[in-house]
Amino acid sequence: MVFAINAPDVLYVYMAHFQPNDFLLIQLFIAIEQFGYGFGFTAFTLYLIYFVQGENKTSHYAFATGLMALGMMVPGMLSGKIQEILNYENFFIWVLICTIPGFLIVPFLKIDNDFGKKTKE
Repeated sequence: MVFAINAPDVLYVYMAHFQPNDFLLIQLFIAIEQFGYGFGFTAFTLYLIYFVQGENKTSHYAFATGLMALGMMVPGMLSGKIQEILNYENFFIWVLICTIPGFLIVPFLKIDNDFGKKTKE
C-alpha cells in the first residue's frame, strides 16, 4: 500500500517533463493517482487505529489525525515556493525523493497478525 500511495507520483514527473495535451491521458493519470492515494491512505488510517489502542484511544486518534493533517498542510504551504526554487519538473522529482522515507520505515512497523480479525467469544 506504500507503493500504491507513492508510485503514482512518477506519473506527475512524466507529465511535468512531456506536458501531454491528451486530455484523456491526463484524466487517466490523475485517476490512477487518486486511486493509489485512496488505497494507501486507507492503510495509513488503519495503522492509526491500530497504533492508538488503549484507554483514551479516541483522544489519541484525534491527536494523530491532527498531526497527519499538519504533515499535509505545512508541505502544501511551502510547495509553491519549493516549485519556484527547483522549477516545475524538478519539483516532482523532489516529491519522489521525499517518498523514500515512507518506503524505508515500513519494514520496521510491527503489526499484530490478528489485528482486525473477528474473535469468537
